[in-house]
Amino acid sequence: MTTPTAGAPAATPATATRSAPVAGPRGLGAVITSQLLLRIASAAAALVIGSYFVDLSREGVPVGAVLLGVLSGLAYLAELIIAPIAGAASDRRGRRIFLVIAPVLAALGVLLTPGASLGDAAPALILVVAAVGTAQVIGGAGGALAAPATLGLLADATDGDRMRRGRLASLYELASAGGIAVGAALGPILYAITGLGAFAVLAGIYLLAALLVLLFVRDGPSVARSHSVGLRAQIAVFGNRRLLAFLPAWIAVNAILGTWVTAQITYVLAGDRQIEGQLFTGSLAGQEGWLSAILGGYVLFFSACVAAWVFIAGRAPTKATLLITIGGAVLASVGLILANHGLPLPIAAVIVGVGIFLEAGFTPAALMHLADISGEHAADRGLIMGVYSVVLGLGYLLGNVLGGVFAAWLAFDGLAILTILFAVVGMASVAVMIRVDRRLETAAADASSAAA
Repeated sequence: MTTPTAGAPAATPATATRSAPVAGPRGLGAVITSQLLLRIASAAAALVIGSYFVDLSREGVPVGAVLLGVLSGLAYLAELIIAPIAGAASDRRGRRIFLVIAPVLAALGVLLTPGASLGDAAPALILVVAAVGTAQVIGGAGGALAAPATLGLLADATDGDRMRRGRLASLYELASAGGIAVGAALGPILYAITGLGAFAVLAGIYLLAALLVLLFVRDGPSVARSHSVGLRAQIAVFGNRRLLAFLPAWIAVNAILGTWVTAQITYVLAGDRQIEGQLFTGSLAGQEGWLSAILGGYVLFFSACVAAWVFIAGRAPTKATLLITIGGAVLASVGLILANHGLPLPIAAVIVGVGIFLEAGFTPAALMHLADISGEHAADRGLIMGVYSVVLGLGYLLGNVLGGVFAAWLAFDGLAILTILFAVVGMASVAVMIRVDRRLETAAADASSAAA
């Protein structure tokens, strides 16, 4: 199959060629469930690592917010480098094998994380950096294998069916958000109960996700017959103007997630540091149960909002939805800053709640937009869906590293201010993307008129 010229308008539902689903309903359900388990384990692992670093600092190991951010960011650095390669390979070799290997690698990574502490409660800093850094790279490689294969499979199964694509994109995000909710609740309390044994429990969850795919997911013939179209065509895929205009927005949104839904928030809320005038910083030191309940409730509410977007995503205009949903991050951050400085919680909760609801619609809309673009490069769908991991990895890397810097500077307020800055970048990117799409649509219309 030849690759359309980069930047050409996406095929519309009326003209897109519909391919046979890669997996039947049972297979797609197993993929979504596996995604849920992967998110549970990864979210819990991030918070367990945060609790582990709090313990290390109390034992006298010189760790801090910036080091935690850098080490956590290694996973996303590995993911953004490996994901395009893995996505292209899934186009040639099928999606299933990558969906099995990915959680196995993640399990290995999470088991290696506490290696420095197995022989000494206060290990040397270099051993901590080596063990956690190696584990994060291996775990990032697992994430790089999973996301392009999963999204490529779902995109294959929904060609020409916008409503179904909207539902599956929302369900994928619901599994992600729901998994993060469960993981956020599970992580701190699991560490409080089992200590370093928490890492073994999380490895078991990863292996369960691999087993689920192994038993129930099958590749369809459309993937089994696909082949590489060469380096030049792959470069053209990533040179797609619609894609390039959209990438800064998605990176910015994932950077927001990397700022909050990682080990950094555990370190800020449950660490020993307190700042005058900030109610939240250090307020949960030694209270892992409350930390689990708050984080779990926060992301559970986000999951409920995503569930509402299941009924909206296929109907709402994609570009307008992207712009409005990024604005929700600004609203939620303003509410959190005000609450941190004494605004009554019921009022702050309304502001934050509206912002979270709006934010929840971004990823379903973004996945739909990416799947539409991938229709221009059907032979390399796994490659282009690998963009998801690239923006996820780069965004989380930025969020972790800059989150550490802003947390060291202004603690909880710093995380909220950084979120607003990322959101401004994201909204500017979507505005540019809308202008690029309009120009491409006008050029296509002019070309059609000239041909007629």
